[in-house]
Amino acid sequence: MADLTGQIVFRSSKEVTVLHGSDRITCGLPGKFRKETGNVAVVGDRVEFEILSPGSGRLKQVLPRESWLSRRRDVGRGKELILAANVDQVVAVFSARKPKLKFGALDRLLVAAGSQGLSACVVINKSDLGLDKEDEALLSLYPTFDCPLFKTSCETGDGIDRLAEQLKGRSSVVTGPSGTGKSSLISRIFGLDLRIGDVSSYNEKGKHTTSAASWHPVSEDTAVVDTPGFRDYGIWGLGPRQIAEQMPDIHRHSHGCRFTDCLHREEPACAVREAIEKGELHPRRHRSYLGILESVIEREDRR
Repeated sequence: MADLTGQIVFRSSKEVTVLHGSDRITCGLPGKFRKETGNVAVVGDRVEFEILSPGSGRLKQVLPRESWLSRRRDVGRGKELILAANVDQVVAVFSARKPKLKFGALDRLLVAAGSQGLSACVVINKSDLGLDKEDEALLSLYPTFDCPLFKTSCETGDGIDRLAEQLKGRSSVVTGPSGTGKSSLISRIFGLDLRIGDVSSYNEKGKHTTSAASWHPVSEDTAVVDTPGFRDYGIWGLGPRQIAEQMPDIHRHSHGCRFTDCLHREEPACAVREAIEKGELHPRRHRSYLGILESVIEREDRR
């Protein structure tokens, strides 16, 4: 029988589920597809496979990817973890409270999306719990970066319809910290039965409900990828001088720096720091930039 083509919609350590038409085929995952190389098989990949018996097959080849979202798997080992392939946009889901909104993690995720050529939007879920005024003011900047902002509540339904329109006609990878309600949002919008957990009352950190990424086709032109939550988002594949390019407000002011290799820390005649003093750049945006920069420099020093 000739090889067939399909798309990986789920992956475990030893096998993948491939969607072929309306059929789901469980395919064994040979070692060459599990290694962390360019040939690794991930959710969203289009693949060639062969049927071995009804409902089961064997993976033969991963076809070239059009796009993907990845992050740093482990600081010590320094390897790439691809969350999903062949997606159109990143939906960064954070919560108004419980767990607390962390702009550093949000900006890391947006930097990663931008560096990999993906559009992104920000979702602040649990909006019924209310936002701090300072957080609200900082969030208002993101639409000016061509990054749509949505405030949603699965409890009240606020913002759900508007977010659904943003997802329509796209393949979206939904990601963010644990406990922010990613699975709840997907379930509410598309009527999917996804596992949903609670936030720990001890430390208000999210619990990992989704344990592996899964691709959910909801119509001919719309799909959504549910992903496990993270505590922080490690940047992969960017050098120190590339960080500012992915933060529009930092990048805009950087053109006025005296030195072309300015990292906007303590360098003289830094236009970015001058913009903060003039009130033209939010200081928390600069702090976020510095946090990302230092993590990338630290990573390079470990090599």
